[in-house]
Amino acid sequence: MTPARRARWPWMVWIMVVAVMLIAVGSFFVVKLTARLPAATVSIDVPATGVLDGSRPPPPIPIPSKGSFALSASVPGEAASHAAGVVRPIGSVAKAMTALVVLHALPLAPGASGPSRTMTDADVALYREAVAEGGSSLRVEAGEVLSERDLLLALLLPSADNIAESLAVWSSGNRSAFIANLNATAAAMGMHSTHFADPSGISSKTVSTASDLVILAKAVTDSPTLAELVATQEVRLPDGIVLHNLDVLLGQDPMWLGIKTGWTGAAGGCLLFAARKSFDTTPGVSVTVWGAVLGQPPAAGSDPAHPELGAAFAAAESASAAALNSYSAVDLNEAMPTVTGTVTTAWGGTTQAELLPNAGSTVVLIRPGVVLRFTVTKVPTSGVFGRSAIVGHVTGVLNATTSITWRVVSATGINGPSWTWKLLH
Repeated sequence: MTPARRARWPWMVWIMVVAVMLIAVGSFFVVKLTARLPAATVSIDVPATGVLDGSRPPPPIPIPSKGSFALSASVPGEAASHAAGVVRPIGSVAKAMTALVVLHALPLAPGASGPSRTMTDADVALYREAVAEGGSSLRVEAGEVLSERDLLLALLLPSADNIAESLAVWSSGNRSAFIANLNATAAAMGMHSTHFADPSGISSKTVSTASDLVILAKAVTDSPTLAELVATQEVRLPDGIVLHNLDVLLGQDPMWLGIKTGWTGAAGGCLLFAARKSFDTTPGVSVTVWGAVLGQPPAAGSDPAHPELGAAFAAAESASAAALNSYSAVDLNEAMPTVTGTVTTAWGGTTQAELLPNAGSTVVLIRPGVVLRFTVTKVPTSGVFGRSAIVGHVTGVLNATTSITWRVVSATGINGPSWTWKLLH
């Protein structure tokens, strides 16, 4: 190496050192200024629970002190009973199952007349037998033609025993086969304490329990044809005879759906019933109750034509009204809790957290005192965001299948840190 080159070498070294240092400092600045900002710290506080429709308890459902009673509702958890598992004669309530089995054999659309049957001398004999037994009956004449709808209405409205027998033979070929179908259908429906000895229920050996009969009530309202028939107040047959429904609550109580009355000396006053409450503010939302009252004594001051049914009607109407009127339709958005919270960045930027209403509508049927339980989920949030950035969710859970979720958002936006903060952190 020449003396001149040796003289330049220290300067080249210094230049290289300075260059490396400048590159390092530049890289440091670039890394610091472009580094990912730390996530904001989110704090969300909500109450653990909220009570819908006030904290008062629902009113009690009145239950008759005599006989048997059972009530259930379409909303889970609603039930009331008294001696509901006691096996008792059920009188003409049995005709609801008779109608159900006939419709299985001879399907009939709502409003349709269905096939016709020409009444025979055997049908006239059944009428005379019903009169002799002192049961309900409908006079028929040989050669008279009645549709399936006519016969079912005669079975269900004035509760004609002879029509139950005629329908049994028509739909199953003979009485024994029909009774076997009644019992097989009851067993398949889970009515394990129920036994049919006849199609009409005049036999004291036709028995059931109030809890079993609630199953039958649900099956009746599930059938559009049967639901229409049992709700009919009166109808005129082709021969001019007007049939009146023995259920006097039809037309009096707008929530009443009817089903079937029953009475014998052994059974007492009996009633299979259903009622429904709809909510004008929320079309399509309703609650239904089904019930059975058995073994009621005659009630003083009741309908003189059927005093034996007065106590049954009173018990059913008061219980169903108490149950239905305790429900209200509530949009869970109305139960949105009060939220307190903040969103804070590492460089000191801060804003409040606020809750936004759910964009949809979650309408539920509730009774007073129902509890909504709240849970919080935080959403990882970048260090810089605008107004209404989602920072979390609050979920209100009513039960295992019903819930609603609201978004927690920032009240204002937060700007990024200064360059000096970025360099120093």
